[in-house]
Order: sequence, then structure tokens, then C-alpha cells
Amino acid sequence: MSCGNTRPTVSVVVPVWGAERTLDRCVQSILGQRLRTGTLACVLVDDGSPDRCGAMCDEYARRDARVRVLHKEDGGVSSARNAGLRASEGEYVVFLDSDDALRPGALQAALDAQAADPGAFVLWRYTDDAGDPAAAGPEAAAAPQSALARLYLDCLIAMPWNKLYRGDLARRLQFNESFTLGEDLQFVLDYIALLGREQPGFHYAAVQSPLTFYDCSRDDGTLSTRYHPEVCEIWPQHFAKLNAAAQAAGAPAEDLLPLYRAELRVFAEGAADILRRDPAAPAQRRRKAAAALRCPWLRALLGQMRAARCYSPYYLPLRWRCLPLLYRLAEADRTGRPLFGKLDWAGYYLLGGRWKRAE
Repeated sequence: MSCGNTRPTVSVVVPVWGAERTLDRCVQSILGQRLRTGTLACVLVDDGSPDRCGAMCDEYARRDARVRVLHKEDGGVSSARNAGLRASEGEYVVFLDSDDALRPGALQAALDAQAADPGAFVLWRYTDDAGDPAAAGPEAAAAPQSALARLYLDCLIAMPWNKLYRGDLARRLQFNESFTLGEDLQFVLDYIALLGREQPGFHYAAVQSPLTFYDCSRDDGTLSTRYHPEVCEIWPQHFAKLNAAAQAAGAPAEDLLPLYRAELRVFAEGAADILRRDPAAPAQRRRKAAAALRCPWLRALLGQMRAARCYSPYYLPLRWRCLPLLYRLAEADRTGRPLFGKLDWAGYYLLGGRWKRAE
């Protein structure tokens, strides 16, 4: 896949499935990138797409030597990313989803940020405004390893497609294909751990310009759009790994406490979603949700929050394992009803009114 005999500077890996409507925008945004030095490669992985995407990918490769196409049976997005990663040859690797796009100048901005700060792991923000024509700039804010929790809360860690990976390191890893939810976070944390072993003094450089356009019109399978029956089994595994990484990096309490609140909310919404949307009979729903509340990770998190006097409106319903209260609170939160605020403050004063609330 090398351009001529030259190893590409950046390989962009794109898993492709069911993206006939957006694929051209995605691919053109990659091929339209201009690098001052070095070369670009694009790896399109047709993951058994049922529409015209496979033929479209082949046409891109016919017209542009920088494009390589892999065709495989449908194995899911992690399987497709793994295939593309193995096929990549770039000094750096960037992931992009087939319904998203790179903004003009994005790759050069990322490379400029890396050149200006060689010891950094470069990541960037994204925009959901397709009409924003502003060119990307390389200005980046440095952050220490201890900022991991804060960067996660700032929506810079969980996704794989807003980062400039060292190709030699990324190709030593793979996405966990057994996860149906949140597998992106696992890969990023594995990369950070590997980078820390290979380059102990690394830090983060967050490019302030949004370099990726993220298409919010897609059904991304969040709790608000699609029911995930395993959410209360899967996210505790991801959060346990995230918390261990953040603590090992020396994350301060002012970052850990909001992280704990965010995790507790995700878990609470997942448990309430079992009660609201699980296809089983009502009694089975309640048993499934009750079993989720006995999760060891949850008990440990509640213990950490109690020790730190870290308040969340979901703390008492989960600590008491009270499904009716949890459901009422989560439903009021989801629908924006005033009841949420009343239950929130009631819980706060039941705990003495001295715990740390979210700012």
C-alpha cells in the first residue's frame, strides 16, 4: 500500500458498513488533505456492507493509488478496524468512521502539533456542524498524564477517531471484538498504557480546533436511541479500567469526583433502561435490574464516593438498591421533569447536606 516505495506518513483507517449515503463525503475529506511533507494512505475496510459501499470503495482505489480496499465478511466495527490497522503502513495512524469526515487541513494540523511537541500524544476536538468551513489550526493545549480523567470528561478520550497514533505502537494492539459497546475506550486505554511503557514521560497535546466532523444524525446506539441489554455488564468493565488508569496517572480529586458521578449516572440510566425497555416480562425485568445493582464494581464505586463524600442524585437509590426510586429519578431526568430536582435535593439533605455536589 506504500505510495511508490515510500512509507506513508499517515494511514487513515476507515471501517465501512451501510454508509452509501456518507461514504463519498468521508473519502473525499481524506483524499483532499494536503500534507506539506510526506504522503497519505487511506485503508477502506468493506465489512460485508449490504449496499453499494464495496463497489464504491473499489472505484476509489481505481481512481487513486493512495487508496487500498479490504473486503471481508461482516464482523463488526472492531473487526474491521483491526483488519485495517494490520494493513496500515503509516508512521502515524488515524481512524475515521465512514459517516464522519476530516476537516480541511486536519492531518497537517495534527502533524504540526506533533512536530511542535514530539513527546506528546496528540488528540483533538470535533464538531457536529457540517456547514462550518473554518480551516483547522495546530494550536494545542498541553496536559499531563494526570489529566486523563479530565480529558475523558471533556470528550477527548473515549473515541478512537480523534487521535494521532504512532503506527508502530498501534499495530501492536487490537480492538476487543468481544465487546458490543464501549470497545473504543478499551483500545485507547491500552494504547495509553503501551505509550506510557515505551515513553514514560509522554503528555497530551489537545488541538483546540475541531479536526473531525462527527455526524450526529446517525443512530449510534446510545441509551437514548437503542436498548443495550448488556450495558450494566459491559460499562463496569470499561469504567474499572478507566478508573485504574486515572488513579495510576495521579488524577487529582477534582477530576476523579466528577468522573465517578458521570459513571454512576451511566450505570443508573442503564439499570433504569432495563426496567423501561427490556423485552422480558415485568417480573424478569425487575430481577435483571436487581441483579445489576449487586455488581461488585458498583459497590466499590459507591464506597469510594462515600469516603470522598461525593454526592450524586443516584447515590442513595443505588446504595439502597431501590428500583422504584431509581426508575422514577432516571425517568424524571430523561424527560426533564421537575421531580428530578426535588428528588436530587431530598437525597442531598438526607445525607446531611454536606457532601460535595457537582459544580
